[in-house]
Formats: sequence, C-alpha cells, structure tokens
Amino acid sequence: MAKMLCAAVIVSMMAAGGVFPAMATEVIGQSARDNEAVSLWLKSAWREYAKRFVTADGAVIDDGNQGISHSESQGYGMVLAVAVDDRELFERIRDYTFETLQVRKDHLFAWKVEHTDKGPNVADTNNATDGDLLIAWGLVEAYKSWGENENLSSARLVLKDIAEKLVRDTGFGPVLLPGEIGFSSGNGKEFTLNPSYWVYPALEAVARFDTSANWEEIAVVGEEVLDLSQRAPSYLPPDWVDVSGIKLDPAEKFPLEFGYNAIRIPLYLALSTNAYREKKVADFAALKGFDAPGGPYVVHVVSGETQSVMGGKGFAAVAALTRCMDTSEPFPPELLRVGADPYYSSTLQIFTVLALAERYPQCLSQEG
Repeated sequence: MAKMLCAAVIVSMMAAGGVFPAMATEVIGQSARDNEAVSLWLKSAWREYAKRFVTADGAVIDDGNQGISHSESQGYGMVLAVAVDDRELFERIRDYTFETLQVRKDHLFAWKVEHTDKGPNVADTNNATDGDLLIAWGLVEAYKSWGENENLSSARLVLKDIAEKLVRDTGFGPVLLPGEIGFSSGNGKEFTLNPSYWVYPALEAVARFDTSANWEEIAVVGEEVLDLSQRAPSYLPPDWVDVSGIKLDPAEKFPLEFGYNAIRIPLYLALSTNAYREKKVADFAALKGFDAPGGPYVVHVVSGETQSVMGGKGFAAVAALTRCMDTSEPFPPELLRVGADPYYSSTLQIFTVLALAERYPQCLSQEG
C-alpha cells in the first residue's frame, strides 16, 4: 500500500525553490477522499485504527496510557471519522463521548475515563481544553459534512463554556487555560499553559460558526506564545510554559522538555489554512531531531540535550512533514505502513497524511 500510494498520487502543485499549500477544502478530508490512491490508504488506515482502538460502544482507547479513554482521544476519533466520511462511527464515538464524559455541571468533558469490569469509570472530572476543542471541531466538521443542526448546536454549547471558563486575559492577549482546575495562581494573574493546546485548524474552523470568543485572536496569541517559547539552545518549544504578565518561561512544575505534547505543534500548523502558520512548519525542520530520519527526540529545552527518541511512525511522520515543507524531501513510504503503532502515534500518522493530502499533495511524490 505504501509503495502504491507514492507511485499513484499525482503531484498537483510544484514550485521552484519551495513548497506551497494547496487550496484548503471546506470539509476536512475532502481532498484526501478525492484522490483515489490517498482515499484507499485513508480508508485502510481508518479500518485498522477503528478495529484496534474504537470499542463497540464508541470509546477510543489509548493503549499506551493504561487503556484509558479521554476527551482528546474521543475528539481525535470524531474528526478522523468525518475526514473518512464514516458517519456511523462518528455518531457512535460522539454519543459515547456525550453520554460518558459530559458529566460535569457545564458542557465541557471530563478528561479521563477508565474501563473496568463494571463499565466506564470517570476517574477525573477536570476538563482538558484541547480535548474539548477537538470535540467541538469534530462537531463543526460533521455539521459541514452532513448538515445535522444538532452537531452545530452542541459545538456552540461546548465553545461557550470554553470561552467563559478557560479563556484568560494576559499581557499577550487571550490565552487558553489547559483545564479549569490547576493552571492559574490564586491571584488569577499567573498561568501555566500548553502551547500544543492551540489546535489551529480547530480554532479556524469554529471561528466561522461561533462568536462566544474571538477564536482567531486566540489563535494569533497562541502563535506569539509559541514564538516566545522557542529559545536557544534548542529553539524547540517546551510542552508547558508559565506566563505572568508579559513574562514567559518553561513551566517549573513540569519537565523542561520538548516532548510528546509539543510534537503536535508543527502538525497543527500544517493543518492550518493560514499561510503564515503553514510557513512556520518548515522552521522545525532544522531543529534537533527533525533534521534526520532517526528523530524526533525528546529534548531538554534549557540544556539542548537529547533525552530519548520518540519511537513510532506518527512522530517520525510529523518530522518528515517539516522536512518536506523545508526542502521538498519526499515523504518516506515506510511511514505509510499501519497496524503496529499504539494509539497516539497512529493518530498522528493519519493526521499527518491528511495534512499532506489536504495542504501539500506534492509531498506525496511519485518518487520512492
């Protein structure tokens, strides 16, 4: 399948001296489905993903995290189901998400569900804002794809509570708290943030359908947080940062690492429809761990020392995406093989191919 895809995909956009994004589609996955070879790969990858990670009830299982489900996995599953036009499985994942995780007094979602012999057990009712945002994005994409008003209404309720409970003003502008509890000081002026919680394609998509917050402004502030977090010697953003006024530093209560959170940042930038954000993807290609097939790595952002390799095709796929954006390096065929990696790496792998198909089809070259 990997060789067939690389041999069959038509290189639709080539430009001397660089790579340029294709026209963004209205519904995520549309360009991928319109290309026969990519569509075949996507359907195959999704079937394998659903078989391995989605239960009959619609729980998306994180097998690398003690087999739990969480709002992030449910949101990713919803978006991917829309991308492959799988309405039945989308609705199964959506219904499980609302029935099992939406147990708070607001419209946000408990972030963690454990699976026991007695059924699902909500282990932590605090929310995770990226999970909430991914779920809202999935609902908006479902509305765009299938026109069911209930999906849009549900998305707006989630977004309204994100706006009311999780958006805070700082010296940089409005930011997203990672969760309602545990990320702001008693005086409400100091915050711990996660730059990878700015899911840029989600913010762009919901901004067209919801006015409970200025989602585009929040996205712009996310870029500023990202820029300020990328410092010598590694210039890699840490997973977590502390913000006080206009001061930003790596977060003290988390490891000082670029790791399994921040690896998503270049992928989210690549999925953006904003040309400036897309160009930032290429900047990662020259950074430690992105400039060689062996990466990426977990890196200590203060010392610049490599901690460990991020094993898995999904992480390597994100790094390969940045190299393609920088030098037009063809996407390695071996990174298209599916069925072996755990949930998180598999999720990033499929989203990376979506980004290539939707924004940069020339990266899936006929070579290789």
